[in-house]
Amino acid sequence: MSEITTRFKSVYQERNLDNLDYYLYGSGGGAQEILCFIKEQKLRAPIAVLDNEAKNKPVDTLSAYDLVSVEHPVVVSSISFYSDIKRALTAHNPAFKSKLIPLMPYSENVTNRLYISELAWQEYQSHAESAYRNKHNWSTSQLSDHGYYIGQYSESRANEFLELCQRLDVIPRDIESSKQDFDYFSNYLTGEDNLDLARLEVTDQAKHCVSQFVQTHYDEIAIQMGSNWRIVNTRITQLAKVKNSQRGSNKLHLDAMPEAVKKILLYLTPPSNDHGSTFLQLQDGTELTVTGASGTWLLFQNSRLLHRGLSTDKLNRIVCEITIAPCQYKNTDILVKGHASQYPYKPWKRCGANKVNLGGGANFNGENWICYDEREGANIEHITFSPNTILPNRNESCSLVYSSHFFEHIDNQTLDNLLEESWRILLNDGDLLIKLPDFDTAREAGLKGDLDYFEQFPLTSEMLSNWQQNNVDPKCALTLAANVITSYWNADFGHLYQHQSTPRQGYYGPAKLSSDEFKTILSRDSIQEISKILTQKIIATETDFQFNHQNAWSMNEFIQLVSSFGFELVSTDYELIKYAFPDVPDLEAHLSMSNYFYFKKISHKEN
Repeated sequence: MSEITTRFKSVYQERNLDNLDYYLYGSGGGAQEILCFIKEQKLRAPIAVLDNEAKNKPVDTLSAYDLVSVEHPVVVSSISFYSDIKRALTAHNPAFKSKLIPLMPYSENVTNRLYISELAWQEYQSHAESAYRNKHNWSTSQLSDHGYYIGQYSESRANEFLELCQRLDVIPRDIESSKQDFDYFSNYLTGEDNLDLARLEVTDQAKHCVSQFVQTHYDEIAIQMGSNWRIVNTRITQLAKVKNSQRGSNKLHLDAMPEAVKKILLYLTPPSNDHGSTFLQLQDGTELTVTGASGTWLLFQNSRLLHRGLSTDKLNRIVCEITIAPCQYKNTDILVKGHASQYPYKPWKRCGANKVNLGGGANFNGENWICYDEREGANIEHITFSPNTILPNRNESCSLVYSSHFFEHIDNQTLDNLLEESWRILLNDGDLLIKLPDFDTAREAGLKGDLDYFEQFPLTSEMLSNWQQNNVDPKCALTLAANVITSYWNADFGHLYQHQSTPRQGYYGPAKLSSDEFKTILSRDSIQEISKILTQKIIATETDFQFNHQNAWSMNEFIQLVSSFGFELVSTDYELIKYAFPDVPDLEAHLSMSNYFYFKKISHKEN
């Protein structure tokens, strides 16, 4: 059997698909292999094959985007593009989130360094582009349409830079000098491939020249990228006097980088057919050689367009090579990460120890953690959360602030204060990891009448009976969705999170409204607004009570909120977050009902 049919057989057996209706997603070679395998082995066939659109060749498929509800498991036939498919489908319909079945187990994905790198860069690029393009009404660019863009820097400044480079020292051909940052992929050239070039030392004066270029053309490059950007490495290359070399970068090649990472070549020696340049093979089959004055620069998709250096025996031409990547804010820092460093393994990396958990409860326990909570516990630092709370940590002293299913329990002013405090105590480039209920999916399930979704939320028969007595319908999905978004208990019920030896008699649940009232409220677009209305309804009718959930947000609302306090979103992908945070206890708890948010502190932010 092939790899894909072997993996499908394993999934088929583990998920008991012999007794379940299921879909198969995809119409390519993988799907066709699986369908043939199913027929040969006389296995239970999928009830339908889904794809991004309905078609009848090479396989009859239905459009996944036309499904009103996702009632059955969906086996994704692609191994390589599972993450892209998952992201697209869940963005269209959050119900896909709990139904998709990958053929590649998570444990195998995380051992594949290139897989994780590509996945991380894809998601980060999406966040950066979304933020920039919405703000600037961006539609397209030369780079986006054709894969390259040629600009012109000041010729006089380029010549000054060239004169400086002609005095720079050559970096020894020593692989150790490329290991300045362990988190970068290396493209160290050995043997003959290394003979036709030399890397020059990027001194402070050289960095200043690069900075002048970046300051001049940053916005122009951002328009082409469709996002803000940052430098991830800077190299200055001196090419040997060799005619028609076919070694190293002078061979026609693609750079093995994620699509998000791109290159700028700043030609300090004027590029031409005669004096050396860069040759591009465009996607429509046409060919291009860069020509121009000193200061001509090329921005291109170096992992998409075949390209090669054009060598010359007339002079040692000098090029400044700047590797760039998307960024969610304007960042003009000049980074030099080693003459053989290629690009960062991930758009983010963890730093240090000293980790803080906010509202983790009495049972939270982990090495190098400080857990702040209002409840008493063996591993708890007792604290009262209020709009005036000051966390007892020094400025810039912690590497990670983590909170799981806590922020929905506190009011807006207390939350704002904790976000400010988190920014204060985090190291520059520190991590903020937040886990919340998946309010988007709960609301959607309520509106669609999907009672099955709410079976994962623990509610006792006594609680539901009490709802019935208060004219709150316990068998209505709208009621259950409202309970996820906003809920409370009264004094007779007793504290929800404290043990009570006698049976509870009071009320715990959503606002005491009819199903029609819940439908009207939940039909609003903003989950934050829905939460606010439900909260006000409770305040207006109750006296002696305490909130359970009193705050809720859509994913986008919460991202905007946290970003306004000086953080940038890194990831909402559980697989990536689990890989990045193996030291967070019980991160997988309540996975099917949770959203995960990984942010980085922005130490300085240019407007």
